Amino acid sequence: MSNWGRLDQVIQYLGLNVNSFSREIGLSRAERLYQIKKGNYDISKNLAGIIVERFSDINEAWLLTGEGAMLKVDEPAPKIPLYNMSSEEFNTDLSQMPIVDELEISILAGSDFAFINQGDSMSPEIEHGSMVFVKKVDKDAVVFGDIYLIVSEKINVVRFIRGLNEKSWRLVAKNTDDFDDLILDISLVKAVYKVKGVLSMMSM
Repeated sequence: MSNWGRLDQVIQYLGLNVNSFSREIGLSRAERLYQIKKGNYDISKNLAGIIVERFSDINEAWLLTGEGAMLKVDEPAPKIPLYNMSSEEFNTDLSQMPIVDELEISILAGSDFAFINQGDSMSPEIEHGSMVFVKKVDKDAVVFGDIYLIVSEKINVVRFIRGLNEKSWRLVAKNTDDFDDLILDISLVKAVYKVKGVLSMMSM
């Protein structure tokens, strides 16, 4: 796998894009990463060190050489806190929310937390009672057409995000028969979490 292939795999695992990943590791511009993508540079020891310092589950040796596994195999996958509350009750200060369980699911290890979905707005994609796994992303990293937990000053919902204009998003339910589109002022958004995976009761 190429240098960029490994870097891109890390970015995808974290649920980020190039620009948001660049900000997460403290780079003011993503140009350094794009040069690796173009094949002009390899992943340096310094860059690998910065990445694993920020994301401790990434295997530095694999990042530099491609040998071994992306995640450190000598450490258990980080546990994912599960919150048993509706999205409407969600608080961006996670320390204020009671954890009902901690999950060890390696394929979803990059998730920040999971919660129990309440309601049918995203059915059948996300059924009522399903566990939804999410990763926080920057508002600028939102990919239109993907599903997110949107936490705002007015509403907290799980929806597809569509572009409307520079100041607003259109939030679209999967169940369009029972739920209308919502128009949300981006300036009111407090946090955005990309849905990385869903486990239904039938799949457990």
